[in-house]
Amino acid sequence: MGAYRKAVRVIATRTLNRYAETYPDAANAIYTWHQLIKQRDYEHFSDIKSTFRTADSIKDGRVVFNIRGNNYRLITDIDYKRHVVLCIWFGRHKEYDKINAAEVTYDAASN
Repeated sequence: MGAYRKAVRVIATRTLNRYAETYPDAANAIYTWHQLIKQRDYEHFSDIKSTFRTADSIKDGRVVFNIRGNNYRLITDIDYKRHVVLCIWFGRHKEYDKINAAEVTYDAASN
């Protein structure tokens, strides 16, 4: 009997689409990240790091991804047990430098 692979669920695709509309030059990179993150089952940050070498673990499931090289950052919360990735924040590198990545919260109005 083969091992069952749980699909990673990204919450929410609508949020990623909004990021792509706000930053059209990053749209292809956002959608590429989305496809890559869904292709594997991530049980630990080391699994993320094997796919996304420039990802940084901030705290307890909070992971920051470089998008479109070093131009953009995507902050996520990852629940490895439930196989869920919640997109928290997206912006240019210079905007990222002005926030606390460990403390920023999801705000549907600004995302």
